[in-house]
Amino acid sequence: MKLILCRDCGDVVKLMHNPRQCFCSASGGRYTGVTGNAEVWGPIIPIGFHNTSFSTALENQPESGLGRDFVAFVIPKECDSVKSIGEGNPKS
Repeated sequence: MKLILCRDCGDVVKLMHNPRQCFCSASGGRYTGVTGNAEVWGPIIPIGFHNTSFSTALENQPESGLGRDFVAFVIPKECDSVKSIGEGNPKS
């Protein structure tokens, strides 16, 4: 799963196939196909969840105490699966 963090407003947005934007509309992104590739725009930091780790944490949610850990990471600036398309929202 990929998310974006807007550097301007601090909003975190889950990417989907339809374009989505942050609260201030400065940043956004969308998945571009079935392979998990994405295009993003604006002043963002892309974030990834390790899907299996996240699913396991959800399935094993504790009744109380500390939550269940899962693997999340900041996606590198140069990455084959996330393409920056500039600062503005595409019209498509």
